[in-house]
Amino acid sequence: MKLTRITEWIDEVLDVKTFSDVSNNGVQIARAGDDVKKVAFGVDASVAFIEAAAEAGAQLAVVHHGISWGGGIARIVDGVYNVVAAAVRRNVALYAVHLPLDANRAYGNNYELARYLGLKNLTPAFVYHGETIGCTGTLPNGKKVGICSGGAGEFATDAKNLGCDLYITGEASWGDVIAAENVGMQMICAGHYATETFGVKALAKAMKKALRVDTVFIPRPSEPTTQVKELS
Repeated sequence: MKLTRITEWIDEVLDVKTFSDVSNNGVQIARAGDDVKKVAFGVDASVAFIEAAAEAGAQLAVVHHGISWGGGIARIVDGVYNVVAAAVRRNVALYAVHLPLDANRAYGNNYELARYLGLKNLTPAFVYHGETIGCTGTLPNGKKVGICSGGAGEFATDAKNLGCDLYITGEASWGDVIAAENVGMQMICAGHYATETFGVKALAKAMKKALRVDTVFIPRPSEPTTQVKELS
């Protein structure tokens, strides 16, 4: 499978080109050659992940958190250098996709997490950098739940204003915790990493089915046990 064919598929499926993002979505590190036999998926572009992807036989690594944000990379030093060096040495391309993977209704972090929890009546919610990336849904008992993965504790007040009985995110600042308490919003912080494994796993499964290319999800070496449990 050609690398360009795979990246074009991701761009199309996640509507990447329509997003105004804090991440520079797309190919962030190229590779020598355009042939890809296996694609590795993970949450973060780290040296450990790149090495694990190469050991798994992947020529392309797809992540939620890449190495190029905002204005791009000013200098290739320190940790960024180490990731780039590992990718070049191993000849592994890196593709990053941030907000499009949070927001996507078919494979995104938030909708996948909502479905995992058994929520129904899913509705887009929570605007970040001009993009609606989260969702709300209802439990069988009728209670309303707001979901926005990663570091989205700032939306607890928004969840309260939307009539949510519970708000689930990955992590929150102390100020966000106090703000949630002040409006009476029950908030669960299930882990930044844990809540953002859902999208890359779903995308890996979809890619394997659509493109018939081998895919693998690579967890962190010490992957935290997810605190997200089924709700009733």
